[in-house]
Amino acid sequence: MTLKILDCLQSRMKWTAARNLMVMAGLQPGKGFNKTREKYANDEETFSAHEGKLLDSLKEHILCGGKFTKLYPIDEKQRDVVQRKIAALSVHECKAAEIYPLLFDDEELNEQSSGKIELVAIERNEDGIGAVFSTVFKLKVREDIDFDEFPDAKEMRQEFDEIIGLKFKPVQLFHVVWMPHHRPQLEIRIDCPRGLKEAEIHGTHSVLREMVNDLEIAKIEKPINLFPAVRGFYEDDTDGFVSEITFSTVTSAIKHEKMLRKSVERVDQRQEAYPLAGKEALDEDIRVFKITVEWPKEEDEAKFEPSLSLAASAPSGKQGNRDPSISGALIENCIRAADYEFVIARLGIQARLDQQD
Repeated sequence: MTLKILDCLQSRMKWTAARNLMVMAGLQPGKGFNKTREKYANDEETFSAHEGKLLDSLKEHILCGGKFTKLYPIDEKQRDVVQRKIAALSVHECKAAEIYPLLFDDEELNEQSSGKIELVAIERNEDGIGAVFSTVFKLKVREDIDFDEFPDAKEMRQEFDEIIGLKFKPVQLFHVVWMPHHRPQLEIRIDCPRGLKEAEIHGTHSVLREMVNDLEIAKIEKPINLFPAVRGFYEDDTDGFVSEITFSTVTSAIKHEKMLRKSVERVDQRQEAYPLAGKEALDEDIRVFKITVEWPKEEDEAKFEPSLSLAASAPSGKQGNRDPSISGALIENCIRAADYEFVIARLGIQARLDQQD
């Protein structure tokens, strides 16, 4: 069981996130997955003592880790009704539900039908209640190919610097339909690993939205427009740390500013000298339409940075100079539900959701 759980962590998340989960569960991981596997393969008793807490943490991460979230308005009077309908859903009889919150291993993944969405759990906590859906998706990944794989390797090295291959790799994703206790918005959270295309994300959202309607959980149509939060975060330099912005200027220029991760000192893009100096030369303010905000946190030995990304396709909509629409937010680097709830709360304030409902 020990190695199975560690394999699930490795499949589900990067080492930094897995290490944080283990530390919060009371474990002391080694340096990297391999060293940690080796350590606890020889000390299963210690691992087993913290196994329950680690599995609970894995469930939390499934609910909130790396999600593209859309919010749908729900009448306050219907919130309890929606929660009862979610609670009454029947979990499917399937392998994914049997092993949840553990994941399929490589052999099991290859045996699954791609694209089939199955209800595997109903989760409740102090924040709300939700339905967890599992699906296997074939993700296109890039892999380096060794020159020695080819009979004419010497000639190929002279012509090419590297050889890259593309292949479809099955991955298990967990999507969540969530009704909070304290917010009148139904959330559809789509698992969003790196490499998943925007069209695939929105397509999956559409499927889950229709499931919500077909199961009569709620009647939902258009998600809430989150674009007001872009300006809100940009203007409020006390809220988080802006690591990336894209904006247009009155001179029709499009600019993209991003913090270098290797920088010794963090520079908030709201305060970075280059865009500030450029703004002084313009008659009008810049129009930010993409933004990434981070909130660096440190707890005991764990360090993590919950983040929120909002992106419109352009600085203005199709109809004149109207603001564009942003239908969802990419919420990443959340280790626990508390981290996700913190980000959603900040989004609600800056998007003025209480004024939109």
